[in-house]
Amino acid sequence: MLSTGMEDAHPETTFELYEMFLAFLQAPTYHLALEAVLAVLVCWLLVHKSYKPQRVELTEQEKEQLIAEWIPEPLVPSADEGQPSPKPRTITGKVGKIVMVDGKKCLNAATHNYLGLVEHEKLEEAALQCLRKYGVGSCGPRGFYGTVDIHLELEARLAKFMKQQEAVLYSYGFSTISSAIPAYAKHGDIIFW
Repeated sequence: MLSTGMEDAHPETTFELYEMFLAFLQAPTYHLALEAVLAVLVCWLLVHKSYKPQRVELTEQEKEQLIAEWIPEPLVPSADEGQPSPKPRTITGKVGKIVMVDGKKCLNAATHNYLGLVEHEKLEEAALQCLRKYGVGSCGPRGFYGTVDIHLELEARLAKFMKQQEAVLYSYGFSTISSAIPAYAKHGDIIFW
């Protein structure tokens, strides 16, 4: 028996190619033109060299001249001469619910001290102890400074309070959304907030 080599050819592949050819013949002209333009554009992008401008090195004299000619713009526009300048107010003492503004007692309505904890003596002493032990910095999350004993202590106390085995601290809500939830939950889990 003679072999023609066509026994291995898949008839469904031939049929799909035939259907694609028929669809190509039946497609509207504008569709074919758009595909041709896109194909040419892709080919042009693949073979076209990217534009690289020539770097011109300035001499020291040209650099000095540019520096001498440079005039900085003002950071703030100049004040209108007809408008009186605002009188700055001086706040003295602790910033609590009552503050001293220019020597007068005033109610501080611009504070986030809703519970009045700024004047609480025990909290102030605890804050001073933390300052002495850990120092000060721009922030204190683990991502910047690493895990400190106070992080672990707070996690243990939160877990005990919530009657759970363990707890995890995150610096702010978005870091929880972007890292903790995908790490601990899978597709079908329901998370109660």
